[in-house]
Amino acid sequence: MKIFRQNENGYSLLVTFAVIIIFTILGLSLITLTSSGITKNNTREELVQAQDLSDKGIDYAVKDIQALLEKEIKDRPMGKAAFESFLVNTLTAPILSCSQGINIPAENNNKTHVCIEKVELMSNEEKDRYKRLVTFKSTGRVNSKEHITYAQIIIGTDAIPDQLRYAVSTNDEGNLYLHGGVEIQGDIKTDGHLIISEKAHWLKNNVAQWPDSVFPRIIPDSKSVTPKIIMRESEKNIYYVNNTVDYPSHISGNTNYLNSSRYTKFIPSNPASKNELQKRLFLTKNVSLVTKSLPGDNLEITEKVIPLYTNKNYNKNYPSGLSVSYTNHETSKFNRDNITFIHGEKKDCNIFGCKKTLDRGNFNINGSGKTLNLSGTYFINGDFIVNNTNLRSDAMLYVNGNVDIKDSTLNGINSNSTLFIFATGDISISNISVDSATPSMIKGFFYSKQNMIMYGVGSNINLYGGISAKRTILTAVRGNSYNYTYESSKNQKETVITNGVEVPKRNSRLKITYDENLISQYTSFKRDEEEEFITELNEPETINRY
Repeated sequence: MKIFRQNENGYSLLVTFAVIIIFTILGLSLITLTSSGITKNNTREELVQAQDLSDKGIDYAVKDIQALLEKEIKDRPMGKAAFESFLVNTLTAPILSCSQGINIPAENNNKTHVCIEKVELMSNEEKDRYKRLVTFKSTGRVNSKEHITYAQIIIGTDAIPDQLRYAVSTNDEGNLYLHGGVEIQGDIKTDGHLIISEKAHWLKNNVAQWPDSVFPRIIPDSKSVTPKIIMRESEKNIYYVNNTVDYPSHISGNTNYLNSSRYTKFIPSNPASKNELQKRLFLTKNVSLVTKSLPGDNLEITEKVIPLYTNKNYNKNYPSGLSVSYTNHETSKFNRDNITFIHGEKKDCNIFGCKKTLDRGNFNINGSGKTLNLSGTYFINGDFIVNNTNLRSDAMLYVNGNVDIKDSTLNGINSNSTLFIFATGDISISNISVDSATPSMIKGFFYSKQNMIMYGVGSNINLYGGISAKRTILTAVRGNSYNYTYESSKNQKETVITNGVEVPKRNSRLKITYDENLISQYTSFKRDEEEEFITELNEPETINRY
């Protein structure tokens, strides 16, 4: 028995030693694994930090380069050729090359090295000449670990007016008015308030008539998923017309009048505003309401027109204005490279004698119902007036005055023809293809330093391009028009299913479709590059990051 107890005690001791050895081994293994895990976690954390530094290095470099270019064109306005040279010299500066590069210090003696590996011209097209595809290389270092990030980013500008980037826009804090069944395909920018009515309007003896219609419809352009409405980030609102308004007060933009019970107001920065906007727009899905800082209007027209009087950079000169009323006038035979100057002249006399000086001279087109062609590039120190003409055009006009196009039809000479009008004064387009089921088809762009109104009530217009003005008013109904009568609001709201999609049953009598080829069409006209200053850059566009 005693022997058994001794054996039992020896066995217990052996088990105890075995447990101690096992736990020691497990403990050592656990310490080794923990230590290894900590090392791996530290390594992984350092690699993540290094990647973060390399990504931020590229963002830092791009932001600095963009700020330098923007400051330069603001402080020292330059023409397109000068800007292209400055852009290339900046991007290829030795300090930015990968043989040198820039070191950006970070905490704990970590750092980032950023450089430009390659600068490429995207194409020889006019719209690509003033931007470059830049390949950045950024190396982030944390202790002994590093990560390299490459990014291909487009820097520069299209060298076109900002207004050409939208289907509809306003400038200089001007309001945008959308009355009735207007249809817009593409993005909208308003520098002032956005004011929407379910009724269209037209003027009879300068008194507004308000036929029933539907709210406007906005759909995305061919390259977008959703349509965007872009508004200034502060102090600008969306207003919906509730009941009858006084037209002059309505379009004046008077804040006190807009804040009356005649309107419902929404603040764009409030998320609920998007939902309210969505409810009111006609068959509009997933509209994006964006608020941000907007650039100023830097497009100049007077500065393009008046210097021609002394510089004589034109092919044809009409010093007493110009009236065209017959089909074989020489203006129908010009091409896009022909620059025509239309103006007036007067005599200034003093004791030393008399000399001719610049005066105003209008450009009038009245075909008395005939079809007339208009081709070329025109600089007009006066008004441009089209009346009672089936106008077919392929032209660009800079008008230091007003534009009035009425009681006519507007179409291109051929499928590639365009009509661009840039005016310092008001633009009015009315009674175009009146009561016709076939719309006038216009490819081009209309811009006014002042106010623009385009009618689609009796008129029927399809514009492929865009419009922009300080204040823009668009008004339209859907469906048929005949002798100042229009379809009921109920009829205008009818829809049909086409290819599984709900669409309006009746077409809008004013449809504006943003044309993605607008830029290349604009740049195909011959213009004086030295007079066209670069005033704005595109936002840097990241093509690839790896």
